[in-house]
Amino acid sequence: MKKMLTVTAASLLTGFAFAQSVNVYNWSDYVDEEVTVDGFTSETGIELTYDVYDSNEILEAKMSA
Repeated sequence: MKKMLTVTAASLLTGFAFAQSVNVYNWSDYVDEEVTVDGFTSETGIELTYDVYDSNEILEAKMSA
């Protein structure tokens, strides 16, 4: 799991090298929000907005808003 998060963070860094903030939508209870968000922000300096959804319908409603 830690390798996957490291690879994901590296991918985000590559794609968003000049970004000041990144928005992430994910299934609820998929990763530990405190560790992931705080760790990403402290390592990169990029603000991470992490939001979760329980179903595809909730995700669609959030993306449409």
